[in-house]
Amino acid sequence: MTKNKLNIYTDFDGTITAYDTWIEIGEYFIKDKEAWAHLIKDFEELKIGARECFLGECCLIEDFNFKKFNEIIDIQKIDPKFKQFNEFCVQNNISLTILSEGMDYYLNRILKNNGIDIPYYSNRFVLHEDKKSFHLEFPYSDSDCLKCGTSKRNLLMNLTGDDEISVFIGDGFSDACVVNYADIVYAKKSLASYCWKNNITYFDFNDFGDIQKRLEKILTHKNLKHRQNAKLKRRDVFLRG
Repeated sequence: MTKNKLNIYTDFDGTITAYDTWIEIGEYFIKDKEAWAHLIKDFEELKIGARECFLGECCLIEDFNFKKFNEIIDIQKIDPKFKQFNEFCVQNNISLTILSEGMDYYLNRILKNNGIDIPYYSNRFVLHEDKKSFHLEFPYSDSDCLKCGTSKRNLLMNLTGDDEISVFIGDGFSDACVVNYADIVYAKKSLASYCWKNNITYFDFNDFGDIQKRLEKILTHKNLKHRQNAKLKRRDVFLRG
């Protein structure tokens, strides 16, 4: 089967999962809730980037316990329509990739818990030998951007061919950059507000079933085209090198 021209990229925490996994972990291991709230506020107001926020949160973690860490991960629920959506992509030969500011360890564990095997790009969780602490690495960061841990913009642009149409699905502030460069955007929560305020065309959704229905219509009518503003922004990035 010929590869579909649609390339779909989706956020993970709060988009595929019902809740933000890292927030759930922080609720247990971060005792200084006031300092944590201040960090999140700075991130939401774009005063700091995701990388700085993540590292700051890691510094606030106390009494880390790897067994409890796994227990918190294992109770995370995913969107009940996501597995069906993944099957829809497979049946239509559409590329589906996760772009996440989360940690590879819990992404992999949650996907395996739900019998899902799809590619993902995220920050790297490195557990120390004593299993009482860990640190983060950022293999997909951008040397020219200190804000993003995982540069979703770079990944979307590098993984999408010139004749392909990029679709991005997300819900939060870590998705604010990449939606400027995607041809089709599905947004909810704070990301929808960001798109509205910045005149970025987007479609609301509640779950992946909503997205599937709209994509089925697009495929039926073969109404695939680049978003002009996104195309121009992508070109500017490439020209800057």
